[in-house]
Amino acid sequence: MDTQSCICCSATYQHVHSLLEDETNRLTLARHIGTDALCCFLVAWMGFTAFLDVCPEFVSKNTIPKAGYETRMFTYHPASFRICLFFWTYQVKNMWDTLVWQDGPEFIAHHFLCMFVAYGTIFHGVAHTYAPFYFGISEVSTAILCLLANFDDAHGVPGLAEAFPQAKVVLGALFAVAFILCRVFLWAYFSFYFVQDASLAISKTDSARDAARPWVKVFVGSWAGLSLLQVIWLGQIIVVGKEEYAKMTAPA
Repeated sequence: MDTQSCICCSATYQHVHSLLEDETNRLTLARHIGTDALCCFLVAWMGFTAFLDVCPEFVSKNTIPKAGYETRMFTYHPASFRICLFFWTYQVKNMWDTLVWQDGPEFIAHHFLCMFVAYGTIFHGVAHTYAPFYFGISEVSTAILCLLANFDDAHGVPGLAEAFPQAKVVLGALFAVAFILCRVFLWAYFSFYFVQDASLAISKTDSARDAARPWVKVFVGSWAGLSLLQVIWLGQIIVVGKEEYAKMTAPA
């Protein structure tokens, strides 16, 4: 199901609920479900299916040897290329939607940064070993967040949270669990080895890698910015979680 299919489906069944009678609401649902959530789930699935082939060391060994940094940072993997290409294409679409829906400059900056990093991975073959996680598996939490965004009055459908409070709570809980798993624990695990490999790649002198080496520095800078965002978002999740729990347990 893509965006157009969602639009047609919601228009066909708009009589099911009064919120679907509004065209803007239908377009919002189509965007968040038919484009955002679907693309994030697809690229996450691509990351899962490619992981064993691209990242066997992370499964078969307790520690990752430093000596293999060059292979992990500079080896081309077709599966990783496809993941990055899909991710880049989705971010182009995401950027267009952000401009049309006027989401704000922070979203424009985020999508541009993602496109820029994905470009470096696609055309310079850098860090393909880490692509299944950073461009794939980690997007599981984003996919759930896209579904949850429908319940936000500012970026979603006004009144949807009041109409379906249980659905919002379930998605909120799923998102919190997925975020902590993907963006905290797994993020910290892969980041340890990524920063280690990137540091070695930057410090070594090898004329054959000189063209790709600046992209490693770009990736480290992007990783640092995104990691900071993970901490900020985790804090927001905790605050919102406490607020929602207080609402649920408050006496009627």
